[in-house]
Amino acid sequence: MTVNNETGAIQPIKEIGALVHRHRGVHFHTDAASAAGKISNDVNEMNVDLMSLSGHKLYGPKGVGACYVRRRPRVRLEPIINGGGQERGLRSGTLATPLVAGMGEAARTAKQEMARDHAHVKELSERLIKGINAKVEHVVRNGDTNGYPGCVNLSFAYVEGESLLMALKDIALSSGSACTSASLEPSYVLRALGAAEDMAHSSLRFGMGRFTTEAEVDYVIEKIVAVVQWLRDMSPLWEMVQDGIDISSIDWAQH
Repeated sequence: MTVNNETGAIQPIKEIGALVHRHRGVHFHTDAASAAGKISNDVNEMNVDLMSLSGHKLYGPKGVGACYVRRRPRVRLEPIINGGGQERGLRSGTLATPLVAGMGEAARTAKQEMARDHAHVKELSERLIKGINAKVEHVVRNGDTNGYPGCVNLSFAYVEGESLLMALKDIALSSGSACTSASLEPSYVLRALGAAEDMAHSSLRFGMGRFTTEAEVDYVIEKIVAVVQWLRDMSPLWEMVQDGIDISSIDWAQH
């Protein structure tokens, strides 16, 4: 995954590709859905053999994607759908021409607007993080701070993530990736990064893009501050923290 879809971390694809290609006959694929149109993606520079993209991540239509396949040295793929032989035999079925054209135009626009979009999103990201940290304590940013700024993952200690989401139902947020949105388990990505289970459970993912406004970010900050305080006021753990008790030193037991 070129850009992680939960934390925005940008992976060292170029270096990984160089390592992979030391071994003859091994091909390197990257999922660049969250990277396309947001950061530069040069398949030759990145040392990748295959790259998958998704239309809706580029502000294009849903239901369409693209796969880059290296020609030299050639990468041979086996089709998973057989039939009419469309897409050079790789994926049979009548092409959805409007979707193909829509994704192509979205990709062209994304390349054209990339620098402006990145500057806009970075400004909004900094505004969001500073605004929340200025008014809410015990907030942890998950992932690399030098990652893609349009994906911000924050954990709010002593608050349950699902409760946060339900209290913020008028804001489009998530407690993880769309792929795992139905799961109540803490994010395996955050756990792999070393986050404690309770902090992984209290995380929210904020997404900002081309059409996000400063007014919307300010509204989110205002709502987050109010809801986190409201939930903490009902939390026995927060009351203990306020009394100076170190929660991590408690040996909890079931009865």
